[in-house]
Amino acid sequence: MKDNKKTTPILKVKNVSKYFGGIHALDNISFELSTNKITALIGPNGSGKTTLFNVITGLYKATKGSIHFKKRD
Repeated sequence: MKDNKKTTPILKVKNVSKYFGGIHALDNISFELSTNKITALIGPNGSGKTTLFNVITGLYKATKGSIHFKKRD
């Protein structure tokens, strides 16, 4: 049975980039996460998964882009 309820995203990552000098660790990342869904982030070593997590949690400041959690920047 398919659930047709429209969900509001709890996390929005829009055009996020993170540069360390000349190294582009993240380049223009965008996605949305909603409640009651399971989402995974996969990729090889060095692909930026931990850097993205650190930007989302505020450990690193994004070079550009925006992150909204529960509609707050």
